Amino acid sequence: MDLDEILSNNGLGSYQVTVCALMGLVLMFSNISPLSYAITAGDLKYRCEIPQCDTNNPSYNPEWLNQTIPYNKIANEPYKCLMYRYVSQTTNGTVISANSMCREGSFNVSSKKKCNKWVFGEMERTIVNDFGIMCEENKWKLTMVGTINSLGQIIGIPLSGCISDMYGRKYMSIIGSAASAILGTLKSFSPNYYSFLLFEFFESMASCGVYAATFVLGIEIVSPKSRVAVSTLMGCFYPMGAVLMGFAAYMVLDWRIMLRIVNLPGLLILGYIWYVPESLRWLQTKNRIEEMAKILSKIAESNGNTLPPSVNEALVADAKYTFKKKELSGSKLITTIFGSKEILLLVINCTFSWITITFVYYGLSLTSVEMSGNKYLNFMLVNIIEVPAFLTSWYVMEHLSRRYTQAFSFFLSGVGCIMVSLIPTDYLLTKLLMFLSSKYAITIAFNNMYMFTAEMFPTEARMSLISAVSMIGRLGLILSPQMTLLGAYFGQYVPILLFGILSTIAGATAFLFPETKDKKLPDTVREIELVG
Repeated sequence: MDLDEILSNNGLGSYQVTVCALMGLVLMFSNISPLSYAITAGDLKYRCEIPQCDTNNPSYNPEWLNQTIPYNKIANEPYKCLMYRYVSQTTNGTVISANSMCREGSFNVSSKKKCNKWVFGEMERTIVNDFGIMCEENKWKLTMVGTINSLGQIIGIPLSGCISDMYGRKYMSIIGSAASAILGTLKSFSPNYYSFLLFEFFESMASCGVYAATFVLGIEIVSPKSRVAVSTLMGCFYPMGAVLMGFAAYMVLDWRIMLRIVNLPGLLILGYIWYVPESLRWLQTKNRIEEMAKILSKIAESNGNTLPPSVNEALVADAKYTFKKKELSGSKLITTIFGSKEILLLVINCTFSWITITFVYYGLSLTSVEMSGNKYLNFMLVNIIEVPAFLTSWYVMEHLSRRYTQAFSFFLSGVGCIMVSLIPTDYLLTKLLMFLSSKYAITIAFNNMYMFTAEMFPTEARMSLISAVSMIGRLGLILSPQMTLLGAYFGQYVPILLFGILSTIAGATAFLFPETKDKKLPDTVREIELVG
């Protein structure tokens, strides 16, 4: 009897449901660190203060604005740090007070100068006004925050994998969450831009391994039959972290207070030490069979069953059989990839799909705050749409073809993005619906790709190849924060058009994948080569 048989015989009980719900809350918290910079480093609406025109309570967009400040035709907004030079007016040779001269002709539209005082369109605090990151030429400093966050993830993922393998999935999940909460709170006290970047980097490193470890903990405690349902419902918790963060930001309008509100509750996860079990598979690899038996006994009791006394011997035998194979070495993996045309083409196509998914998925979340309308509402909507997307994924993964699901979800996302960039600005609701449909579709593509990738590669190199393609796929994560900078120079909808084009291309290449649903998983490279 192996571990899956024991879990299948005991069903799904209250203990398992409680643990999975607690893991869902960890997943919810783990989505704060990857997306918090969309709010903390979000650009603001502001313009130069015009001393001749602005009164004690200046507004951002008065009637005389185009007479005093040049407009950026690409962004269709006034330049943030440029103003027209004031021309002194005289009456009978006497200079009239500058403060009374705010009328047409008082400013030379052919001569511009920089300003050092501003009028803001929103009553909120981000690192823009806290650290004085003003003017278009400094926007790269805001997008750099997202790139630093991505670099922290790329460095932290292999590190968290080593920690998870050495000390356990439970350890990685709890300690990673607590470290992220502490670093995120400390970040809110950053005295300057560079200390903020430092905390952003280390917080990202600490949190990036939490999702995988937590997800594994949740699905390993239930039977194979329940895993799709449990993984789907746990996944629904994930976007809610971003939704709650967006709501907190909307309520307080202060990045420092917002970070404290959303991060400090993460310290409560330390209490999981006394209730949440360790990964059953990890315990088995470490030959800690007695601890496994205690967890399985709890599962059996919560289902009204009793664990057979012979389970220890069965688990020991299963451990010897399951984990007798070693992972491929780096040189062997490279030989496997480049020694087979079929595997090489599969790796290239999978890598392109992963880059596209991370690029579009995170890019849409980040560009949502740049769209017209309330940026906090847009941010919450573009994340909450993932909940129905997760539930849809559950259905399509059970009933539809993997290849067609991947292709058409990419196509739907691509069409939605292209429509957003083509629909006139006056149709804000239609543009928002197209934008949300794009995020909905790319989320389905994301979920399907996890399963699809695992089913395509041979058993003898599966984990190594999955790690390779998903790691290279993080390039999309590095590039996505820079899309707001691209939009600032070439137009707000250029990044979204780029998302649409890449998604459409990825949809076309998805038809080149082999169909894997309800098929036997390939064990060797030779099996894949025979299928072609």
